[in-house]
This record gives sequence, C-alpha cells and structure tokens, in this order.
Amino acid sequence: MSRTAQPTLDPDLLECLLDVIDPEIGLSVVDLGLVYRATRDESGIDVELTLTARSCPLGEMLMDDARERLVARFPDVSRIGLDLVWHPQWKPDLITDRGRNLLGLKPKEAA
Repeated sequence: MSRTAQPTLDPDLLECLLDVIDPEIGLSVVDLGLVYRATRDESGIDVELTLTARSCPLGEMLMDDARERLVARFPDVSRIGLDLVWHPQWKPDLITDRGRNLLGLKPKEAA
C-alpha cells in the first residue's frame, strides 16, 4: 500500500477496537483516529495503530488491550498482527466526528 493511498479500515475490526479506550483521554483508539490500518483476509488480521505521543506511558497497555479484544472477537483467526507505527504522526484533526462530539467539540467541517 502506498503512503498516499487511503488506509483500509475493516468495519468489523473497528467495531471491536471501539472498546479499546485511551484512559488519559477517555475515548476509544478508533474515535481518536489512532487506527491507521485494520485489515482481515485468509492469512489473518493486521492492525497498525499509533499513539497520541511517543512518550505515552500507556502504549503497551493499549496494544495488549487491542490484541486481547481481537483474539476474543475473532477466535478462529490464526494470526493477529498488531503493529505500533509512528508515520504519519498523529494530530488532533484525526479525531473522528463521533470523537469530537464526545469531547464536546464541533465536527471537522464546522470547526
């Protein structure tokens, strides 16, 4: 996949990852826009996500939580690849409209 292409986000994987909550902000990794790729095929599941900052002390916990939820939701999948990535760098405009609403912010187009 080229870096300029729109990332692939499987809706079933995103639904599962909605339960992975960043405890510092109180939003899911999906609503924060931290999931850059979530794909599923016959070879397994691949997820790339990032953190709001490299210095986030909860990164390992979030990755473990994501893996546990994917394993529980998709028990028949033989491989779950979960990678922490830093490119592109996360920025607040990646927060979804749902996430913005939960934070009491205006939607992107109205901001």
